Amino acid sequence: MNASPLLSPLTGVGNYIVQLGAALHARPDVDVHSFYGVRWADEPPRSPEHGRRGVAANRALEWIKPWIPLKRELRRLQQQGPFERGLRRLAIDVYHEPNYVPVSYDVPVVVTIHDLSWLRHPETHPADRVRWFERRLTRALDRAGAILVDSAFVRDELVAMLDVPPQRVTVAHLGVSSAFRPRGPEETAVTLHALGLRHGHYLLSVGTIEPRKNIGHLLAAFARLPAALREAFPLVIAGARGWRSADLKRELRMLADRGQVRFLGHAPAAALPDLYAGAAAFLFPSLSEGFGLPPLEAMASGVPVLTSGREALAEVVGDAGITFDPDQPRDTATKLTALLEDSALGADYARRGEERARRFTWAACAQATVGAYRQALARAASRSGPAQ
Repeated sequence: MNASPLLSPLTGVGNYIVQLGAALHARPDVDVHSFYGVRWADEPPRSPEHGRRGVAANRALEWIKPWIPLKRELRRLQQQGPFERGLRRLAIDVYHEPNYVPVSYDVPVVVTIHDLSWLRHPETHPADRVRWFERRLTRALDRAGAILVDSAFVRDELVAMLDVPPQRVTVAHLGVSSAFRPRGPEETAVTLHALGLRHGHYLLSVGTIEPRKNIGHLLAAFARLPAALREAFPLVIAGARGWRSADLKRELRMLADRGQVRFLGHAPAAALPDLYAGAAAFLFPSLSEGFGLPPLEAMASGVPVLTSGREALAEVVGDAGITFDPDQPRDTATKLTALLEDSALGADYARRGEERARRFTWAACAQATVGAYRQALARAASRSGPAQ
């Protein structure tokens, strides 16, 4: 498995790699080897809190990334030699690329496509990322032995927009870690005290600060709450800085100065279970998602969830969460006000969310993933000539 995304601060793809890798490692029929950019490890993928480069190095890299031309191509050239040598030395049977576009390979490959937001909403991505996918993704899909997606929504998009045969696509819903569960004030006290928060007295949103996550909508909705609710339930936003985040960060700082919005930046993974469980409600206004793991983690934590009703998010939350139009902050504010003013309604959604979250496990995701591995092996065996 290509674990190179773990060299950066952990985000959605990185979490997928770690959790799926652990679930695969727990199975007797899979030996997992991890590739970290220039080196291999005979172990399931794992990530130090800020990657192996350290906090300062990661911050410096994130700052200079937008100014590096052809950075993806250069990174792949750097990785190619160590990757190929590892494939031969370890006698790898199947290469799993969990982040769309694989490194060049000569074994059966399985690729995971998390979403097609770069195609549906290109304005929410850096131009160089869109160009990278335009150049590389169609060929990667054509050559893949099997394709994994996080949701039926993404499968249907691949079929409709990129003409991928549906029989080549396996839906493997993501799971939720057992670390996310309801917790009382005593359990969350140490974490929340360090952050200056009170259990049950704040609203939470988790996600990278970038246009696709639609944080501006969240701020506009929060501003429309009655003053008493804004005072009683400050808004807490946890997420690493992403593309085009400067304007949002300035707005966040202005609101933070008023004491009603807290921007935590990239929250340590160890703090997230307490942070979720201590929230009065969780909000996720994203414009485009191929799955939506944060709402699922919040539901598993026994917290009522309000989320955009777009794309795969409705597939994940079902009727266990409150959905809203991510283009209508007034609608979001109305629904959030009703939830905060009616404790029985909040308790009902918390209970329903916790029940629904139990349906999503990493063991089930691993089972579907191994099915895709076997499909890739069978496809390679049925061909004449090289597996690729």
